[in-house]
Amino acid sequence: MRILFFDARVWRYAMNAVSKIIEEAAFTINDNGFYMKAIDTSRVVLVDFTMPNTSFDEFEVSGEEVVGVNLEDLSKILRRATKEDKLELKTLEGGRLSIAFIGKGTRRFIIPSIQTLAEQLPPLKIPFTARVKMLSTVFRDLVKDLEPIGDAIEFIVKPDTRSLIARSSGDLAEAEIELTEESGALLEFDASEEARAMYTTDYLSDIVSAAQAANEVVFELGNAVPCKIEYLLPQEGRLTFYVAPRTE
Repeated sequence: MRILFFDARVWRYAMNAVSKIIEEAAFTINDNGFYMKAIDTSRVVLVDFTMPNTSFDEFEVSGEEVVGVNLEDLSKILRRATKEDKLELKTLEGGRLSIAFIGKGTRRFIIPSIQTLAEQLPPLKIPFTARVKMLSTVFRDLVKDLEPIGDAIEFIVKPDTRSLIARSSGDLAEAEIELTEESGALLEFDASEEARAMYTTDYLSDIVSAAQAANEVVFELGNAVPCKIEYLLPQEGRLTFYVAPRTE
């Protein structure tokens, strides 16, 4: 297997966020593309990373390969990616994975494959009632503004004002942020009814560290159900997080 992606920094920021939640995962590469699906040890966050074969400048795959990786080790290497670098991933003998940055010269790193299986997770059927799209930096700033306030963030979608409200409270303070379609903070808004759910701040803070990997993010939720946070990566890639709701 050998694949080449035009901007190594997309993978740098995406894997940085994933590695904060998932320790080890299996990458599946076949004729259709590059995939990873894994759930964290606490069973709160499911991560789904997808890059179709058309995402790559070069895509050389024969059959299907599964490569187990330590995501923290991979993330440490990807942090070396710079603006001019393309990313080459290649499997070597013994199951090792070669990670190369191709720009002004070639910098190559090799890590061993670890024994882990691709998780066979069934498709999720979640009754979402609201979907909003915004710039990924807007969602990141919302979470970061509320992060110091409390250990959970409550989201409320209001169809009548076409707005998304986020609230957090703690022993010393409380805060509320409202994003509306009218103000331009929300690029798209679709809700069949008012929705309300709460999620743990720490998980959201880890997830929004992927903001630099994508320009836009889609946020879907319903009443007290898992939410879906999907980063729209370049070249039709997707980095999706499903987060279980917080119950008080």
